[in-house]
Amino acid sequence: MIDLIGHDNQIENLFKNYKSDNLHSSIILYGPKGIGKRTLINNFILKILKDKTENKNYSHHINLFNNNTHPNIYLLEKELDKKNKKLKSNITIDQVRSLKQFMYESESINELNKLIIIDSADDLNINSSNSLLKTLEEPSKKTFLFLISHQISSLLPTIRSRCLKIKLDKLNYENFNKILKNNITNLKNEDSKFLYDLTLGSVGDTISIFQNNIIDIFDMTIKSFINNDLNNNLVLANSISKFDNDQFKIYLSILKSILNILNNLKNNSSDQNLYLSDKINVLKDISNALTTKNILDRFEFLSNNESDLFTYNLDKKLFIMKFLTYHN
Repeated sequence: MIDLIGHDNQIENLFKNYKSDNLHSSIILYGPKGIGKRTLINNFILKILKDKTENKNYSHHINLFNNNTHPNIYLLEKELDKKNKKLKSNITIDQVRSLKQFMYESESINELNKLIIIDSADDLNINSSNSLLKTLEEPSKKTFLFLISHQISSLLPTIRSRCLKIKLDKLNYENFNKILKNNITNLKNEDSKFLYDLTLGSVGDTISIFQNNIIDIFDMTIKSFINNDLNNNLVLANSISKFDNDQFKIYLSILKSILNILNNLKNNSSDQNLYLSDKINVLKDISNALTTKNILDRFEFLSNNESDLFTYNLDKKLFIMKFLTYHN
């Protein structure tokens, strides 16, 4: 289990309300992806287990939790498609029905609450969202639901209205760097600062960038912004087309971050002192070479077409080539 670094006030308030029997039955933890929302919930559940077991068989409960076999704890997330061995695009209505069975029918350890983690609620489709809504309207006694959301506006308003909402802000650089050093070896301080600026403090995205070797094509991506080199663009598009959907989503989030930084630098709406890394100067040179319209058009292209890309399983190579040559 990963130790929680940061978000001290939030976990303390959650546990205080839990101990005083004032904890809301359904809670949305929302904020930028990769800042520790799941880690916070996991550590909060560990505090509950320790409190309830009073160290009696505590290690046994931890093992059950870590192996996702604890009878009182239910994790709802996207499942693997048995046919193509890839993650499904959504949490399905059948999964929510299984969740209801866990809540109302399954056996559990009596002295413990039932604890449910939905990671992430953004992955619910309209059918599974409406099914979950009925559950929220009739909460089960001694059951707590924790919904993780990276983009709370994507959730049904009726779901949001029935949950306590807790916003988690991005980590400060000190905590960000501390977590990275625990997970990535031989990371230079300048690289850590640049990734903090690039991912808006998302540890999860930063670790994913390294684990998926996405950082290796960063320089090629930057080059594509300033040189309309067909060979470079083709090599880049070929490399990216091999990504699975999750890898591709990470890459698109990097593109959006680059465009945001370029736009801020272009319009002097972001003081250079707000950035920690000297590598931002490279992006500053690029921002001077591009027009504001070109930057905004590229961002609009990603925003308008990203959803269709995954919904209809469109060609990733063609998508990236259109982005690289987009001059609407």
